[in-house]
Parts: sequence; C-alpha cells; structure tokens
Amino acid sequence: MRIVTIIPARSGSKGLPNKNILNLLGIPMFAWSIIHAQYYSKKDDLIIVSSDSDEYLEIAERFNAVPFLRSKNLSKDITKTEPVMDEVLNSYSIDNDDIVVLLQPTSPVRRKKTLTEFSKTLLSDNFESALTVCNFHGFLWERINENTINPQYKDRPRRQDMTPTYQETGSIYATTYKKFLQNNNRVSGNIMPIFVDFEESLEVDTLEEFNVIEKTLTIKEARQQNKAAYKRLVLQSGRGDNAQNILESLAIQSNFPEKNWIKSNIWIP
Repeated sequence: MRIVTIIPARSGSKGLPNKNILNLLGIPMFAWSIIHAQYYSKKDDLIIVSSDSDEYLEIAERFNAVPFLRSKNLSKDITKTEPVMDEVLNSYSIDNDDIVVLLQPTSPVRRKKTLTEFSKTLLSDNFESALTVCNFHGFLWERINENTINPQYKDRPRRQDMTPTYQETGSIYATTYKKFLQNNNRVSGNIMPIFVDFEESLEVDTLEEFNVIEKTLTIKEARQQNKAAYKRLVLQSGRGDNAQNILESLAIQSNFPEKNWIKSNIWIP
C-alpha cells in the first residue's frame, strides 16, 4: 500500500492573485502542504503537485515533490477538483489498495498531532475515507428573499442542548483508490472524521484571512522556537494599493530554507 498525495495548486486565482505562492513565514503557501505530506509519507509514497504554472512546478520540485503539468481544459476557475485528481492518478500506476490523499493548499495550518492521527487512521482495518472537520455551534437561517430570512425563533434551542454538528474544513481528504474509481469523489463509503480546532480550519481566500493565518503561525513559532522578537512590516488591512504597512512588534523572524528540506528541521506547530 502506498500513499499518493495530490496538491492542486492552480495559478489563476481571481479574488487573491497568486494566493497559492504567497510568502507565508518564508515559504510559498502551497509548499506548506508538501511539508505536511512529507511528515506522514514514506520512501515509496508519492507527493504530486498539479499546476498550470511552470513557476509553481519549479517550486514544487525545489521542495522535493513531483511536478505535474495540468491540462489547459482543467485549469479554469470553474474546474472541480475530482477531474484534476483523476488526471493525475491516470498518469501513474496506482493499485486499488493505495490511498489517495488530497491536501488543499489554501489550508496551510496542520499540526503534528493531526498529521499523526491522520496517518494512523489510514492504517485502520475498516478505512475507506477520511476528512478533517471542526465543531459547528452556529444557527443556519434560510434566506427567503432579498430582505427576509427565515429564523427558527420559536424552537430555538440552547447551544449546549444542540445535537453536535461538524463542519468540513477543506484541509485533508483521503480515500482508497478503489473507492475513488467507484464513486469519482474525494471521499465516499465509510467516512472517518479527523477532528481539528478552529485554527486548523482556517482557509485563505482573502488577504485578510491570509493575515490572520500568518499572525497565528508567527505567534506559534515564537512559542515553539523561543526566538527574540523583532519588528517587521506586514499588510494589516485593505487590498492592493489600499493596503497599509504597519510595524508588527510581536512577529518572530523565520529563516526557513527554500530547498534541501529534512524532516527534523521542519517546524510544524
């Protein structure tokens, strides 16, 4: 049994241009997913980055992942992820009992304990699929028209009395290749949950979300490595020409190399 990890990193993001290679603590953001995959992968496993960008694929190679040039017809912003996975898997010799893992590059926060739990889950006797989830405590209201929503105010329960519900985080998905062939989906069959907290559920779609993740990781790195604080410029608010640089005195310097990665040298919170 091998683990085949696929990291889809398209270059044509419209909302936040080139978000997949934003500099996150000295590392292009999608490369964090390569680092996380290296944490649970063994010698014969595959870590494949699918992209339409030569620049992205060069970065993937620098971080010791397998670069895969995506077809043009699968490089559109409306393309679903499963066809991208299918294209990659059809290009390699994959056995039915191999495990296919999808790591979304826009979810760069994954803790060691989560990756360890995840790798143990893959070895479970009844494993068919798994995905990361976090607790959801909110109330969902249906929109009736432009000015009205439909609150269930008559039967509003206390939060502590609500049936536990969980939100898919979009960070980690896994399934057997056999199940993927049967259902053409990233998860199916018996789906096992990997529970994560709020910080690990964070995703990057906007500059504001990226800033939150950067500060979260910076503070955690400070606690982990106990480095001296220094001042640096960060984008605090707004986008493009409207973004304002401010001094972040609590930030901690990161000196990560861009190549020749060794597992023992990688900082993962």
